[in-house]
Amino acid sequence: MCKFLLTFIMSFALVSTPADANGLILGNIFVNEVDVGGMTYDAAQEKLEREVSVADKQIAITCAEHEYTYTFRDFGADYDFVSALDAAMEYSHSGGFFDQLRKAWTLRFNEHHVTADFIYDADKITQIAQEIDKKSTILVKEPTYKVEGNQFTIKDGRNGRKVDAPALSADIIALLETKESGKIVVMPVEIHPNYTKAQFKAARDLLGSYVTPYDPNRLERTINLTVASSFLNNQVILPGETFSTSNALRSRTVENGYVAAGQILNGEPDTGIGGGICQISSTLYMAALHAEMPVRERRSHSLMVGYMAPATDAAIAEGHIDLVLENNTDYPMLIQSTLEFGRHTINIYGHESRPKGRTVAFESVLLEAMAPVGDKIIEDPLLPAGISQIVSEGIIGAKYELYKIITEDGDIRREKVNTSNYRPLPRVVKIGSIPLQ
Repeated sequence: MCKFLLTFIMSFALVSTPADANGLILGNIFVNEVDVGGMTYDAAQEKLEREVSVADKQIAITCAEHEYTYTFRDFGADYDFVSALDAAMEYSHSGGFFDQLRKAWTLRFNEHHVTADFIYDADKITQIAQEIDKKSTILVKEPTYKVEGNQFTIKDGRNGRKVDAPALSADIIALLETKESGKIVVMPVEIHPNYTKAQFKAARDLLGSYVTPYDPNRLERTINLTVASSFLNNQVILPGETFSTSNALRSRTVENGYVAAGQILNGEPDTGIGGGICQISSTLYMAALHAEMPVRERRSHSLMVGYMAPATDAAIAEGHIDLVLENNTDYPMLIQSTLEFGRHTINIYGHESRPKGRTVAFESVLLEAMAPVGDKIIEDPLLPAGISQIVSEGIIGAKYELYKIITEDGDIRREKVNTSNYRPLPRVVKIGSIPLQ
């Protein structure tokens, strides 16, 4: 009996193990319902690609005036025959002798099925969607303008268009998943210019104006005011933009036309290139308040200035102190700055959307006055000992608040605009140091 059983096993082994010996897939193994049993890896792959593959199916993509045709292969899309055949081979050849006998016996009566998953290359899909977007995109063109007088002359812009590449990628994947040929129609998104000709045409109302005096006989200061005013004149703030006054006035250098003149530096009177141009920013500040523009950044001078009421000034210092305004309307704003006959004038034009009859005025309110404390003593080697001279009487300091007074439909209300602190300066006294004989 034992001899018969041994003979049966040996004869079964001889019948059942040639697949392993010759690198064949065991019989009765199917991949995606295709019988690949008893075949080599390459023969099985060729059969699957012939009978199951969808790589040659096509996708037609229509976008605007163009049509593009791709195969599934272009997207790296097909069944993953490699992984499936690897699994079939692994099943056929793994395990020991008796495990091979068991599988061979089982396969004589039962099919073994392996599934080749459908795959695609997401990077290729993204790349193709982006290429279609690039070929179909038309860049939007904003209206161009120039300033003539206090109005704009405008040339029309142009609408643009753009393909939603991520959405197109999703549509391609959805069609690939059907494993069937098909069509995709892409509707590019129309992109409109940020601004229109009508917006510029409507921006012709005087929204705010302010005038400050200057002395034309102070030559260096007048030069700086003239240079700064020319840089500020005809500046345009587009809807939603913020405006840096310091940037608009450019670097305070000799190359830009500025000269040395009196200024406030580190809280004390001094001389520097571009001295005096804070009058330009201060005038602009008040014009902007009258136009009721949002003020995003403003700082008072450390000392009170003679050309502005307290709390109405706005200091600038390149790199760290600025006056920043915002155009929160739907229309462009135009700043015009002029100097003549000892008057600096700033007008701000835009589209008037405030209620008719609304007026605004401003009032500076003193909260606290601070007298100079002590004397600043300077030794003068040109004066005899015991002799003193008063150089300056000092400057008082103060704390002020600025209020906006709004009148509308007979109703009057007050809103606080800012609090401004001005430091006092002590009296400056020279004392002689020449020894007495």
